[in-house]
Amino acid sequence: MTTILKFDDRYRTVDEERMLDSLLLLGWAFCNDIDGARIIAREALDRWIASGLGVRLDPAGRRFFDPVEVVHSLKHAGTIGDDDFWQNHYVTTSRRLIGDLAARADEPVTVTLRRTYNFRNAAPGKARRLRLGLPLRHRCDFLDIRAQIPDQGATCVLSDGRLDVQVSPSAAEEISIGADICFRPRSGLDAPDPPDVDLYLRPDEGLIKLTPPIAALARRLGGSAAPKVAVRAFWDFMIDEFLSGPVHYDQLRLDAPLDWVLEARCCDCQLGSAFFVALCRARGIPARLVSGYFLFQRSPTLHYWSEVWLDDQGWASFDFMSWDLSKGGRDPAWRDHFFGRVDARMVTQCLPRLFTGSVGVAIPPTWRILQTSRGDGVDISLIGADSAPIYSDYVAVH
Repeated sequence: MTTILKFDDRYRTVDEERMLDSLLLLGWAFCNDIDGARIIAREALDRWIASGLGVRLDPAGRRFFDPVEVVHSLKHAGTIGDDDFWQNHYVTTSRRLIGDLAARADEPVTVTLRRTYNFRNAAPGKARRLRLGLPLRHRCDFLDIRAQIPDQGATCVLSDGRLDVQVSPSAAEEISIGADICFRPRSGLDAPDPPDVDLYLRPDEGLIKLTPPIAALARRLGGSAAPKVAVRAFWDFMIDEFLSGPVHYDQLRLDAPLDWVLEARCCDCQLGSAFFVALCRARGIPARLVSGYFLFQRSPTLHYWSEVWLDDQGWASFDFMSWDLSKGGRDPAWRDHFFGRVDARMVTQCLPRLFTGSVGVAIPPTWRILQTSRGDGVDISLIGADSAPIYSDYVAVH
């Protein structure tokens, strides 16, 4: 595993049972024998520890893990042939989720979305302005949203792509907001009018930063080739050279996050999409970052992908999830599954114009995302250094 990634005990704060819950979502979304799956997942953890996976023990002997480290370890072991967990469980489950969604692609979708904020360490006596990302109307054939807010002392504003809620001062440690959503995802993207070139070629936009190493790579891969040929070269480079998995954002260089990605040769969906957009922009091809939720009924998780403007096609979608689906690019039948297209999704951001913005709480420098099953849906928790949730989203697709 590349040495630029740093794993140590300050990240190993997630207890074993929650780590197993996360692995069950990754590898057993369709399994009814949860107890049996839990035994297999625990045996896999023991196997990875014997092979060098870091684990922290407390005085009582309980084991604590870093979910970023665990996922990197299992994928790295899978790519070099040392362990079959990634291929037999993660890849297989991901492909089945794709097929399950395709079988009901034309059906309207109902989504339950709830966000719970934890204010255990916040100063009391202050009104709070909270925000939740919602579907963008122009990405839906029809859309009906019913906001869910606290019963007492709360006001809300529902606008395109977001729900803003102001709650009165309260001693409550937890506050929940949400929405019940019914919609049909639009199959096409924006009208095929030429984009605002200056907007979608910006050299500096959030994580998208066109540094000299990124520009040099775009020149080396794309040269003077036609845009479609350059985009293909960028895609093949990332599929062949990178590992797709979570990262610790506190290790990124703020001035050059994509230089870190290039050196580490690994990225999550947000960084990978930003990297692809940056390569396109460096080559003079308009591109943008998009985010939302998968509509997999068994695993409706948060996700990022990219859209690229091709003159003879308009906006085309590209999703680095193809890396996992194709076992790191080795299965040609899946390698291009999301090359130029994606499946139906709930789109909540289309950057830089349409974005959610601040969610209403301060995000600490050290954080992780932990995703686990709950009932008919999934909990997507942003956790701090102590593994306690800062906020959690519950998402269920019906």
